[in-house]
Amino acid sequence: MTRFYLFINQYLKGVISPEKDIRYIEDYRRFILTNQPPHTAVFFKFVQDLLHPDDRYLLNTNEKKVEVQTFNLSKGTILCNTSFLDGHISMVIDGAIGVCHRLDALLNWSHFYVEKSWLFNLEIHEELNKMDTTWHVLEDTQIYSIDTNVFGQNELKDLMIALSLQRSLLCSYQYQHYINNHGLDRHEYSVNWIKSNRKVAAALPRKELANFLGISNSSLKTYLKEAMEDA
Repeated sequence: MTRFYLFINQYLKGVISPEKDIRYIEDYRRFILTNQPPHTAVFFKFVQDLLHPDDRYLLNTNEKKVEVQTFNLSKGTILCNTSFLDGHISMVIDGAIGVCHRLDALLNWSHFYVEKSWLFNLEIHEELNKMDTTWHVLEDTQIYSIDTNVFGQNELKDLMIALSLQRSLLCSYQYQHYINNHGLDRHEYSVNWIKSNRKVAAALPRKELANFLGISNSSLKTYLKEAMEDA
């Protein structure tokens, strides 16, 4: 079977505000059947883990029929709308994306998507975004994605409904996890976070990193030193 792909690169969508310097760049590729992206088997393992145990047979029996799309985002890209991911389950395969909200003049980082993170793009949905939330691509990033939007008598309908349900449940759990993290001991949490996210920590201005961790600039200097000493 010949390799089939659709490639749309660097197109503009919506009204761009020069004041915010928002760039919307989508690099979209699709491979089907035997020409799936190279890490599809690993991705499907995470998809299977996402499903309820009673529903995993749906993926086992239909895996070869599921199309995996890849999206490649360049470092420095800023997204304020990701409609191309609406109704998808999506995972960062490589790279890092920071989620931030602008309050006054300071960028307030709330969380980050790194390798093996599931993405929740409703946080920058055009109709729901009330906090000027944006995605900042901190490293060249590759995303694997499955479109769960199926209609009628599509043979994958039961699988896609099951994936959509689990995505919604995971989204609720994940945001609760972010909230809980801010209630933890700031010293221990900050040092451990820096150890686990060295590339992201290095990409952020120190003032913004301290604000994200909920600590002072002087504490950040101390915690960075501790994290480096334990490396």
